[in-house]
Amino acid sequence: MLPERTLRSALLVVLVATGCSKDETKSTSPAVGEDVSRKARVLPKGGQVWGRDLALGLALSEHELCRELDTLDCLSEAHLITLGGVEPARLGIDEPLETTPASAPIAADRVALAACSLRYERDLSDTAVVFGPVLDSASARSRAQVADNLIERLLARAPNAEEVAALEALYADLSGISTDLERDWAVGACMVVATSTEALFY
Repeated sequence: MLPERTLRSALLVVLVATGCSKDETKSTSPAVGEDVSRKARVLPKGGQVWGRDLALGLALSEHELCRELDTLDCLSEAHLITLGGVEPARLGIDEPLETTPASAPIAADRVALAACSLRYERDLSDTAVVFGPVLDSASARSRAQVADNLIERLLARAPNAEEVAALEALYADLSGISTDLERDWAVGACMVVATSTEALFY
């Protein structure tokens, strides 16, 4: 298993490579049939909405995605407020926080890591849903198939060549430092897609 700090560094490189740069509003008129937003604005999904999308994409139950200390559900209890939720009954917080707390990316990473790891273990021990190609064959083609699966399942759209190439590049980045390369690549690629701007925002 890869040290967490090393995995974070590798994932950051891939995240930047997959196009996390600031969106710019086009100054020219859009082509016929092209749908371009006039306002470059995104809204956060909130932890429970994102969690439902993540659970659906990975074919898991929402309540098994992540548990802190094996007792608290990450999305509905442990990280509820951090990920944009409210808790009026116990905590008296009936409106989301005005600004995103510094711990929100860490909480999102935690949920994604737990969920992607669980899906990998399930695929390894049962009928494969997402990671089957890399469990059958350690090849660039199988990694491309998994990259396709991840983007189609977690972002609900077809991938483009640049995205698949960026996820594939993570394999080479991890090759000199990982002790379980196939697993670390699969879980890392899953985390990159699951915590991308497109996955976390509307």
